[in-house]
Amino acid sequence: MEASEEICRVIERWLAAARDNDAETFVGKVSTHPGALIVGSADEEWWHRKDEAVWRRQLDEAGGFPFGWGEIEAWEEGSVGWAAAQVTLNTAEAIHPFRATWVLHLEQGEWKIVQLHLSGSRSNVEILGKELTVSLEQLEETIRRERPDLSGDLATDGTVTIVFTDIVDSTVMLGRLGDRAYLDTVRKHHEVIREAAAGHDGTVVETQGDGSMLAFSSARRAVACASTIQSEIVRLFAATSPPLRVRIGIHTGDALKEADHFYGSTVHYAARVASNAMGGEVLVSNLVRELVAGSDVSFRDTREVELKGIEGTHPLYAVDLA
Repeated sequence: MEASEEICRVIERWLAAARDNDAETFVGKVSTHPGALIVGSADEEWWHRKDEAVWRRQLDEAGGFPFGWGEIEAWEEGSVGWAAAQVTLNTAEAIHPFRATWVLHLEQGEWKIVQLHLSGSRSNVEILGKELTVSLEQLEETIRRERPDLSGDLATDGTVTIVFTDIVDSTVMLGRLGDRAYLDTVRKHHEVIREAAAGHDGTVVETQGDGSMLAFSSARRAVACASTIQSEIVRLFAATSPPLRVRIGIHTGDALKEADHFYGSTVHYAARVASNAMGGEVLVSNLVRELVAGSDVSFRDTREVELKGIEGTHPLYAVDLA
């Protein structure tokens, strides 16, 4: 058994993600094994990996947990590690002490949290001044109340235009900007996308990390939205070093709609179109090009590509953004 600086850094990164409302890192540091367990202060806060949605919801409701921490004691032996720390939750009213322990497992060369116990002597309401979602049942009820109505994103013939966006070279940007500045940049980028989608009668169906999925009932509005996103990204982030660049792919077709999400080959195809786009580019499928024919949309080049998991070659068209 030996002291582990590496595990100390993992725990520091997890605490910083909780503080900064960085859900992707917060969840990503936890093992995907179904037995992974997080235990909190409230009686109901006993969560396994399948309850990830509740962790994310709590983080969002709290706006990040303002943790402070001192020395982290961490040890490892073989593929198993553990850590403990005195942690504080620093609200405007008071500093609340917590005790925290972690158990970690080495998975594909990376330490992952398999068990966490974080608890204090007071309730969430007493500490944060608000109730937090603590169970999947509560989360399902909340989503039921807040679920967006996506019926307007389906055309009268049942088709939908799907748009995927993704930040290019995000790992390079993270290394250059650092965690906090990169997180701020991603948040501003998501705000650009939300405002553009709303302005073109579309819906942000999902946001994961530095990517988004949008839905529209009109291919023309989808292309117009994508063009707006690219122009706003250039306007807001041209001075960022390296400059933030987004690639966008668009496809139209029938899609299965369940609750607040779309599924099926149309979604898969749109994602593959986006993966072939370059930074700053809007790439569309042949069907989208045909649907916007006769409008003021023009295209600057065509390419024949193979799309992963889809047979044959497929023509894709880059929108002229000039």
